Amino acid sequence: MRNKKIGRREFLSGIALGASTLAALSSFGRYSIRYSNRHLQKQIEILQRDRKAVPSLSGLLDLKGVIHLHTHLSRDSQGSPEEIFRAAGEAGLQFLMTTDHNTRRIFTEGIWGKYDDLLVIRGAELIKGGQALLAINIKEYIDGHRLSIQEAVTEIKAQGGLAFVAHPWLFKSWEVEGIDGMEIYDIADTVYAQAWKAPWLAMDVLTSWKDYPEEVFLTLLSRPDYYLSKWDRLLQKRKLVGIAGNDAHQNVRFLGRQLDPYPLDFKYVQTHLLATALEERPLLEALQAGRSYLSFGLLADATGFQFLAAKTAAGSGRMGGTVGGIIGGIIGMMGEAVPQTPGLTLTVQTPQAGEIRLYRNGEVIDKVASTRLIHPVSQKGIYRVEVSLQIEWDQYPWIISNPIYIV
Repeated sequence: MRNKKIGRREFLSGIALGASTLAALSSFGRYSIRYSNRHLQKQIEILQRDRKAVPSLSGLLDLKGVIHLHTHLSRDSQGSPEEIFRAAGEAGLQFLMTTDHNTRRIFTEGIWGKYDDLLVIRGAELIKGGQALLAINIKEYIDGHRLSIQEAVTEIKAQGGLAFVAHPWLFKSWEVEGIDGMEIYDIADTVYAQAWKAPWLAMDVLTSWKDYPEEVFLTLLSRPDYYLSKWDRLLQKRKLVGIAGNDAHQNVRFLGRQLDPYPLDFKYVQTHLLATALEERPLLEALQAGRSYLSFGLLADATGFQFLAAKTAAGSGRMGGTVGGIIGGIIGMMGEAVPQTPGLTLTVQTPQAGEIRLYRNGEVIDKVASTRLIHPVSQKGIYRVEVSLQIEWDQYPWIISNPIYIV
C-alpha cells in the first residue's frame, strides 16, 4: 500500500476510533470478532476443497504475478530483494513487474531478470501533476516531470515499454495516444475509498491479526464498481487492457503490526497472463494483447480460468471437438477481436463453482451459478466476464477477465 495525502488523515482517525472503541468492548465482544474470522477461515478452506483442475490451453501457460510493486529504491518503501523473492514464493507467483518511484537507480541497482523460477521485469511509476503511469519494461530513465503525459507515453513506447494508467480516479489525460491499459483494481485506492471501514478494521486488527491476517484483509474486498464502470465506458472508444495494481510497498504499520506485508499483498490479488513461455518477450506480448485476467487469490486459486470464443460444428448446432478442456473449435480469446459469424459461442470455464456473469458493453447479459457458461453470440460488442464466490451470506468478487471484442 502507498501513503497518500488524500484520505490518509481520515483513515488513521478511523483506526484510532476503532482502537478506542475496542478498548470499551467486553471480552465477549472481542471473542465474537475472533470467532467470526475463524469461521470465515474454515469456510474458505471448505470452498477451496472443491477446486477442480482445468486442462490448460494448448501452447499457453497461465502465469500468475504481481504488477505495480515498490522496492527499497522507492522513497516510501524499504523492501529488500530477499523479502520480495521470499514473498513471491509464498504466494506462488511466476513473475513480478516492479514499478519503483522514478529514479535512475532502477537501472543500476534494481532487480531484473530470472531468479530461479521467478521472472522480474523492471519499470517505473511516473507521476506528473498527480497523474500516474506505470512504465513497464523501459530500458532507460525517463524524466516524467519534464515531459508531458503524451511525451512520456511516447518515450515509453520508443523504448519498447508498455504504458499503463495507475490510480485511474486521478488520471485526466485519457485523450493521450499509446496507452496500453489501466488498473481496474488497486489495493491502495481500495483502502482509502473505504476509509469509513477503519474503525471495524482496527477492531479486526487488534483482536485477530496475529492468527487471521488474511481474513482481516478480506474486510477490504469488494467489487471495484467505479473503476469497472469507467473501464467499460473507455472500452467503447479504445482498447485498454485491465490489470490489478498491487501497489505493494510494505510500509503501513499500526501498533507494531505490519498491515501490508509483501506475502499478503501478493496473495490478495494477482494478474494472470496467458503466455507461451516464462520469458520476458512472451509475457509482455500477452500483457499488451490483453490475454489476461485478474483474480483475488486469498479466496481461491483461479489458475486455469478460460474465456474463449468458439464456433459450433456446421449444421449440427453443437460444439465439435475438445481443446484444452473447453468444448469447441477455438477462434478467439481474451484481448482478441473476433468476427461475428453464425454459430459463434462464448465459453467460460472456472476451476471453482461460482456465479459467472457475462457482460456486453458493461451490462450483464447472462449469468449462471456453475463452473461453466456457454452463450451463443447474436450481437457485436465488447464482452467480458466476472466471477464471484458465495461464502455464507457474502458474495466476494473473484475473477475479472479482459474482453473479447466481437466485431
